[in-house]
Amino acid sequence: MPTRQEQLLDAAIAILGAQGVRHLTHRAVDAAAGLPVGSASNYFKTRDALVEAIVDRFAAREQAAWETIAGVVRPNTPDELASALAAFVHRATNQERATTLARYSLFVEAALRPTLRGKLAETSDAIRDWAAQWLRDLGSADPHADCRLILDQLDGIMLHRLAFPDPAADPTQQITKLVRAVLGPTAS
Repeated sequence: MPTRQEQLLDAAIAILGAQGVRHLTHRAVDAAAGLPVGSASNYFKTRDALVEAIVDRFAAREQAAWETIAGVVRPNTPDELASALAAFVHRATNQERATTLARYSLFVEAALRPTLRGKLAETSDAIRDWAAQWLRDLGSADPHADCRLILDQLDGIMLHRLAFPDPAADPTQQITKLVRAVLGPTAS
């Protein structure tokens, strides 16, 4: 059961994903969490404090999600990795659309407010370490650099799928091409 503070932060993340950063207010968070007016401001005195706490909560949620993925996904071939990544992109831009939109909203906030970058970068580094291990296992000569390239490209693919949704578009083929191109013919 989430704490009251976590309920507020989860509601704030939902607002970011559904309505954007302009609609993020203490009052809106209270309403979305179903808590009395003033609840959010009791925990987060300023909007900046609220956004900083949102980044921390989001980072914790994203790291937990990737820990689960890293514990389950064990690709044995580049095509299996591409398939797993395509499934992630599909889920992130469909069922988890609001969460992914919130993620990009936080990225924009971090671009404008350098104080937010640390926690997001720390989480990104942990995710890259897990994914780099997959690439190492598949024969990558430089798994960290290859991982950065693949994950950055996935971010671009997801951003375009969010901005220009096409329910008929399947990212699997382009992600397979990407993974094969990065890993090269020597990959297992």
